[in-house]
Amino acid sequence: MKDNEGALLITFIIFLTLVGILASSIGYLLQNVPYAIKSINSVEQSYYLSESGLRYVLTKIKQGQDYNTLKDAYEYGNREIQIPKEVGRNPQTDDFAGSISLKFNKGVLQKRRDMFIHSHAQVDTESFIETKRQLNAEYKDPNDFRIEFEEKHFDQNASDRDRIWNLSETFYANIDTIKSIPSLQLKSEQQRSWVLASLNWGKNDKLPDLRLYQYIITKVLSYKIQIKINCYPVYGQKSKDFMAGLNFRVMNATNFGRERVAYYGISLFKSAGRKQGNPPCWLVPDSNDCKQHLGESFLFEGEDEICQTDSGTQCLVPNAPYVIFWVKTERNENIELLAFCDLRTINDAEDNLIKKLKPLEWGFKDWLNIGIFLKEKESAGQKINEAQIGLRATDKEINWTFPIKLRFVKASANDPGSTTTLNDRTLVSKDLSIVNQTPPDEIGFHALYDNRIISSFYKYNIYYKDFLLDCHGEYCPEKSDKLYVQF
Repeated sequence: MKDNEGALLITFIIFLTLVGILASSIGYLLQNVPYAIKSINSVEQSYYLSESGLRYVLTKIKQGQDYNTLKDAYEYGNREIQIPKEVGRNPQTDDFAGSISLKFNKGVLQKRRDMFIHSHAQVDTESFIETKRQLNAEYKDPNDFRIEFEEKHFDQNASDRDRIWNLSETFYANIDTIKSIPSLQLKSEQQRSWVLASLNWGKNDKLPDLRLYQYIITKVLSYKIQIKINCYPVYGQKSKDFMAGLNFRVMNATNFGRERVAYYGISLFKSAGRKQGNPPCWLVPDSNDCKQHLGESFLFEGEDEICQTDSGTQCLVPNAPYVIFWVKTERNENIELLAFCDLRTINDAEDNLIKKLKPLEWGFKDWLNIGIFLKEKESAGQKINEAQIGLRATDKEINWTFPIKLRFVKASANDPGSTTTLNDRTLVSKDLSIVNQTPPDEIGFHALYDNRIISSFYKYNIYYKDFLLDCHGEYCPEKSDKLYVQF
């Protein structure tokens, strides 16, 4: 018995040591994995509380408070928004469900009320471990949506970061006033006939980020664009050939500065056809030094026997006003006509869109606002573009309401039916999320001028103003009636 004295005490000490080690291990794990012992409700509460902070700021903005007022009144360090546990109860010091702290930063554009909002929420502040969440939002002033045209944005010598638009070689921008309306005019000292201005959005952070418009799962990219065009500011151009409008799915060449190799176009179009005396170079297939050519799909009545038959081929009427849908691909050097809308067939067009110049000749009203509502859809891994085209005559403020939706006729003999929705899958959007990929210009506007205008007073008289871009469809970051986007 004497040899066993103290054995129980030693065993008890070893047991206490093991318990202490185990307790320390458990405490360490609990300290480093706090959400393991928190209810999922606490995590959700902190999220929604943080979102409430964003909505609270939005309410204050709608009441007229600006960036400086919000920063002084609500930024962290000045004031915390305390949330009581029960509705309608005046909370005591220890009776809060949580709190919201706000922080504000100026937006990248430094425009009006644009700003970044950071809402930091805390719940379970009286417990052993708090639950915290932070949401960030970029608020864009809905009244400041316009990209103003400035000559520097078209400067060929500007840096990539300054240039909002890429402009075809030899052309430059000029700001002119037509009937007291400041407008953009594109000129070429080398008398070129084709100009394309496309957005440099991939390299300019002042432009909307199209990656936010592209649906993350199917990679479809939808948006709506519009611009005002005046093809007739000077009388001497009214009887000439021209084509002017918007571009989408503008795919860049590999090397910067080259001609864009693929794009769709929606254009105001009028031509006397190829049988006229001395036609512009883009109507003559074998003409030299002409940047663009209208392909064989552009057939005019009177120039080909096929137009006189019942083959179903759709032929254009000379000297008539059209809106046309066309495509230029990398494989095809010529512009291919896909569909057209003869504006003489549109109800009320003569009062709002077109006018008769001579017994056999029509023209457009001075200022026409043309818009494209583009939706890209995906099925079984294949994308297709669906576009509706709006047109209205106005020199007033722009909006997205187009009372007249144009109905198009397919140029192909295989599908002579007419529809208000244009469908084509020749060019589809690229996956904009791929790292180190040169982003396409995607969007632009164009003009195909008449080289037969010899007098310097009558050269290149097509004018533009009020370009506008916005997201379109169900995959936009937020619906258009919401003024902030969570990211």
